[in-house]
Amino acid sequence: MAIGFRASGSVGWKAFVIGAIVLLLLVPLMMLRGLVTERSMSREQAYSKVAEGWGGDLTVGGPIFVLPTERSVTEDGKTRIVPSDLYLLPASLDVDVDLNLESEPRYVGIYAVPVYLASVRINGHFDPQALKPLLDQPGVTYRWDQARLRLPLSDVRSLREVGLARFAGTDVKFGPAGQGLYRGVEATIDPGTISGGTNPVKFAFNTVIAGSRALSVLPLGSTTTVALQSDWPHPSFQGAFLPVERSISDQGFSARWQVLELNRSYRQAFTRYEVADETVVGSALGVGLYQAVDAYQRGERAIKYALLFIALTFLTFFAWEQVSRMRIHPLQYLLVGLALSVFYLLLIALSEHLSFWLAYLIAACALVALIGVYIAGVLRSRVRGTVAGTAMAIVYGLLYMLVLSEDYALLMGAIILFVALAGVMIATRRLNWYGDDDAVEAG
Repeated sequence: MAIGFRASGSVGWKAFVIGAIVLLLLVPLMMLRGLVTERSMSREQAYSKVAEGWGGDLTVGGPIFVLPTERSVTEDGKTRIVPSDLYLLPASLDVDVDLNLESEPRYVGIYAVPVYLASVRINGHFDPQALKPLLDQPGVTYRWDQARLRLPLSDVRSLREVGLARFAGTDVKFGPAGQGLYRGVEATIDPGTISGGTNPVKFAFNTVIAGSRALSVLPLGSTTTVALQSDWPHPSFQGAFLPVERSISDQGFSARWQVLELNRSYRQAFTRYEVADETVVGSALGVGLYQAVDAYQRGERAIKYALLFIALTFLTFFAWEQVSRMRIHPLQYLLVGLALSVFYLLLIALSEHLSFWLAYLIAACALVALIGVYIAGVLRSRVRGTVAGTAMAIVYGLLYMLVLSEDYALLMGAIILFVALAGVMIATRRLNWYGDDDAVEAG
């Protein structure tokens, strides 16, 4: 026989009120998402503050030969001098980087920012013949006496040491770079090595730079090879080119890139106005120090599913209420919903000070205990309270798996929600929602 219960009007009104409570809980959930965004921005400000004093996302490149020029231009009977630069990039460029994290991160408030020191070894050679097509232009004076060598570096404050700086077999001394293509440091050189030479001009530089979060290399050589090793176990390869070889383990990673001039959108020799800084930066390759455990990302992912978990919890309680003939007041539904919402606030607050799994365990245990004790009092049954607590423990165990999964979060979420909804529908399929004796029993 179908299970009947009180008048359909009261059941429908109760369902409407519960639905309204679910929608009302959108307000604290939206506030929680705003809180996650605010805390994430605070963390980004911490990264920016560390970057200002230590070093941020760095970009380094091979040397650039710079030749200043002056062009005479006559307009309206007046002659003026227009300065410009010619640039020659290396024919071959080999960059070897050892990127090692500092044992102690830098702290800004409660936020820990991992920082690194990178030993960069740059070797290669210039081909003076590549510059010849740009020379001997009519009306142009070439200032060979002002020729210099520029070493691109996105933030010169991150430069910690220059152990070796040799060009054409001679030591060079770097200073701040002036205006021109990209930024970095410069050194004056003997122009004769380029102006009258036909043989390759070799160079070698060893530097130490300090940064955080990412390191990129400009592939300025006609043939560029980059080898990078690090003790960071979670690399995120980025930029215009991915490595041709890579190896990742719990102890760190190594990667190797190879880029040809044909792979880029600029030539080996050009004038200042032919290539923009953005074009050069757009060819950079490198790696980001990916944060595998991001409490805010995981917290936001959990909040995205919060409303559905709350709705299914209420639906389960509502069906249980009808089957067991126990009455649960709408205010008690609201209190349970607020407890479910506070779980996410507790999770975010704890995860800022503890590892995420421990923060989740503490928050989930507190919630399960609270719901179990509360339901036991509402239904006047310790057994029912224990059953409710056990069910909540299973639900939030599944939510933890959902939060941990990055690639399969959507699939797992869809399956979990479908199974939960199907369980409620099957458990209530024989309920007589009309409450009259003539209702047809479902087979």
